[in-house]
Amino acid sequence: MPAVLTPPVVTVLIDGKPVTASIPAVLVAGTVAAPLDPYALLIARRVDSDQAAGRITFERDGKVFTIVLGSSLARSGASAEALPIAPYLRDGQPIIPLAALARSLGAAVSYQAPAHLLEIRLPPAAPIESMTPFSGPFSRAPAPNPSATLRPPAAATSPSGIPRPRRTPILLDEPP
Repeated sequence: MPAVLTPPVVTVLIDGKPVTASIPAVLVAGTVAAPLDPYALLIARRVDSDQAAGRITFERDGKVFTIVLGSSLARSGASAEALPIAPYLRDGQPIIPLAALARSLGAAVSYQAPAHLLEIRLPPAAPIESMTPFSGPFSRAPAPNPSATLRPPAAATSPSGIPRPRRTPILLDEPP
């Protein structure tokens, strides 16, 4: 009986922290193949899947990477990219080429062959645009009085004398 070769298990570090999973990352045809959960979920900020089409889309800070199970072509932004291996299913989990995903989303990737170690350094988070403070003529409203009572505003009437529907919020009435 021929010997069954099992692919070597690869240790994955994301931002210096080791990641473990129920299905480990392995070396397949010179490429680190890893399950979607937890590896890809730690790299991408958002993951959407269309199970009927076998399509998975990853997003991080405006960069988008889309794969299709069984296809060695991926879409990175608006351009097509050849993958080293086609994504596939193992034990019901999508297995993807991890380094290709990480690079397409802006991460730095290095692989140490003798140690079977894949290190991924994620880019810093995109800065949140700061809001410009409002400098209009309005002043800050005074703090509400805890002993104030609620009263509805006076009903406005139309020129015909029919009350108009209330479109204003309930006002606070200060106690006398």
